[in-house]
Amino acid sequence: MKITENMLFVFYIGVVVMTAAYLVFSEGVLSGSHYIHLGGRDSQFTFYDVTLILVFLLSSGLAVISTKAYMKKKNERLLFVASAFFLFALKAALKLIENFAIGYFGYIGISIQALEVLVLISLFFALLTK
Repeated sequence: MKITENMLFVFYIGVVVMTAAYLVFSEGVLSGSHYIHLGGRDSQFTFYDVTLILVFLLSSGLAVISTKAYMKKKNERLLFVASAFFLFALKAALKLIENFAIGYFGYIGISIQALEVLVLISLFFALLTK
């Protein structure tokens, strides 16, 4: 079964909506117990904060490029690579939220690790497909 552009777009939107729902309902980001601090958890804007932002921007850009490449070539390997970059961008977004939205996060670390496992599985399948 070939995945169409619309199916891939719906998948991406669905994952983003589920992540937002997770942040709202499980972590209570909108409950008033979290606040944005531009210096991050350490109260200073450091190289770590810059790298978090750079990783998010680069992984998002690579997700867009690899998704466009998949749409053009329809190669199953590119689908897995595009999915891996998308999930990596989502992981980077969660790391940004964890760092800059100060408050208690009970499960965000587990979610980040789960996304890393999904990225590795996606890359593994990219290696196995012809």
